[in-house]
Amino acid sequence: MSKNRPVSAGALTRKQVSRVERERRMQRNVLIVTAAVAAVLVLILGYAAIDVGVLQPQQAVATVNGQAITTAQFQKAVRYRRFQLLNQYVQLQSNLQLFSGDNQFSQFFQQQIQQIELQLNDPTTLGREVLNDLIDDVLIRQEAERRGLQISPAELEQGVQAFYGYFPQGTPTPSPTVPVADTPTYVPPTLNPTVVAAWTPTATLTPTATLTATAAPSATPTTGPTATPEPTFTPEPTETPLSTQAYATRVVGYLDTVRRQTGLSEADVRGFIEAALYREKLAGLFGADIAATELQVHARHILVEDEATAVDLKARLDAGEPWDALAAEFSIDTSNAANGGDLGWFGAGAMVAEFEQAAFATAVGTISAPVQTQFGWHLIQVLEKGERPLSASALEQKRQEAFDEWLSDQRQATGADGQPLVETFDLWLNRVPDTPNLSSLSGQS
Repeated sequence: MSKNRPVSAGALTRKQVSRVERERRMQRNVLIVTAAVAAVLVLILGYAAIDVGVLQPQQAVATVNGQAITTAQFQKAVRYRRFQLLNQYVQLQSNLQLFSGDNQFSQFFQQQIQQIELQLNDPTTLGREVLNDLIDDVLIRQEAERRGLQISPAELEQGVQAFYGYFPQGTPTPSPTVPVADTPTYVPPTLNPTVVAAWTPTATLTPTATLTATAAPSATPTTGPTATPEPTFTPEPTETPLSTQAYATRVVGYLDTVRRQTGLSEADVRGFIEAALYREKLAGLFGADIAATELQVHARHILVEDEATAVDLKARLDAGEPWDALAAEFSIDTSNAANGGDLGWFGAGAMVAEFEQAAFATAVGTISAPVQTQFGWHLIQVLEKGERPLSASALEQKRQEAFDEWLSDQRQATGADGQPLVETFDLWLNRVPDTPNLSSLSGQS
């Protein structure tokens, strides 16, 4: 009888047991590695979500005297600017259809529409403009704090009401309008949801022999090239004053549209309004020390094409021939030759530089030597000189220029440590929102 025990059919050999154990270890290692990879992926995705949703919004795109302008603030401001541009786009499209039969109006509105399209399709330029505005807002708020200047809750509420076109105490008197220079300029979108902001159309400058002083001097010489006239709009009927209920309805409707298109809240909109109020209030202080008068000259001129003619006319005038007769016969400035070339009163900046310098240097009652400008050769007779009051628009322009100069100086200023007060970070370039956009209009109610 054999001593070896028979192996049962269900029992595993030692070799099989070893193989099973190896397989179990391998499966366990695979599970561990898979779990580790999944954990890493969760961590990466979680960090990405935290980075996008929490960290990035708090990162500064600029600092102003140590105060950060965050990515979140920047992106909100860009989206709101785009929202305003889209509102204007819709209004301009409506105007284009309304005036489709008038070529002058059609070209005017098409130009405005093209400008908006360019802005919406150029996020970098738009983002830079918005960032600069935010920097200015911080500079203004910091200066206001230094001066003890505040916007009270009552002032803010009044500003909010005006924003929506609600004037429970009556519609205020419009402020003086600053003259528009010949150089095309962009006017930022209006905050008021009931008003379409205006862009200055690109003027077509045509050099002519006309030399006419403007009623109010501007920052750039306005004599000579004459801008193509803009379309003259027929004033719209005065809007019926809002009732309290209509005001509430307008607020709810506007904020709902803003929220759907941009994600901004009522607090965000009120923040933009408050920033505009601080800007207006501080700007008003900069005009307090601006003189309300300026030295002006009352002069007339004769304009001819060449120096020889100017020299000959000067000799004839010195010999006693009447000014009016020679101006009517020889002056190529047809806008005023018939009235002796009278230019009226003008101040600094109203004429081209060469003409202005000669006019202010010539004594009252005398005639200048021939003066050459881009328009030809002039003889200038100064009739009067004296201090004269600035027009309301000219005074407002000077105040705005003083305020803009202060802002420019602040942007370039350095602190006690020699470091610039304003610093921007290039990371904003990759964080400029491109929404809302023109495709958003299809879903706008």
